[in-house]
Amino acid sequence: MADSEISTSLSRPSRRDVLSAALLSVGVTSFNSSAAAVPQDDRATDAAVLAWKAWRAAHRRTLALCRKQQRLESELARTIGFPQAVLAAAELPSPVRVSSLMQFDELAADLPSLRTRRAKVAATLRAHQQRWDDADRVIGYSVARQQEEAASDEEERLMKGVLATEATSLRGISTKLDVLLAVGADGAEGRHFPWPELRRIRKDVVQLIQLQHNDAVGITV
Repeated sequence: MADSEISTSLSRPSRRDVLSAALLSVGVTSFNSSAAAVPQDDRATDAAVLAWKAWRAAHRRTLALCRKQQRLESELARTIGFPQAVLAAAELPSPVRVSSLMQFDELAADLPSLRTRRAKVAATLRAHQQRWDDADRVIGYSVARQQEEAASDEEERLMKGVLATEATSLRGISTKLDVLLAVGADGAEGRHFPWPELRRIRKDVVQLIQLQHNDAVGITV
C-alpha cells in the first residue's frame, strides 16, 4: 500500500443532506405535496412533466442509497474507527491523531524527533486500515457508496434533462421550479440566490393551474 493510500476518505460532503434540507425548506410547495395535488389533464402530456417524474424517482433512489451508505459508514466508525495513529511527544501540547502518512510528514517536518517513528506509524495505519477494509467487505459500505455515487450521477443527468425539456403547460413549468427548489441549495452560491422568490412564483403557478382546473369543471371559488 502506497503512503498516500494509508487513509480512509470520509463520505462526500453531504450533497444528499443539502438536498433533503432544501426539500424540507420548500414546505407545502415541494414536489411531494403540491405537485402531486396539481390537477392533471390526461388529454395532453407535457414532456417536461414526464422528465420530472423520471428525475423524482431517481432523486428518491439517491436519497435512499445515501442514507444507507451513511448508516454503514457510521457503523464502521463506531465499531472499527476511522484509520488513525495517535502521536504523543514532549514537544506537543497534547496527543495528535493522524490519518495518513502525509499528515505525519507535515507534522514531523517541524518536529524532527518524530521522524524516527515513521515506520511504526505506517504499520499502525496499515493495520487499522486492514481492519476497516475487512469489516467493509462484510457489511458492504464501499459497494453502497459506489451505488450512491452512480445514482447521484444519474439523478444529475435527469435533472438537466428536465430543465432542458420544453414545457408546454403550467404544470410543466411548475415541475421545473420543483427541481430548482429541490437542488438549489447545493453549493455556496445557494445562500445568495432568491429562493423565497422562486417559492412564491412556484405557488403562483400552482394557483393558476388550480384556477384553470376549476374553470374547466365549472367550480366557482
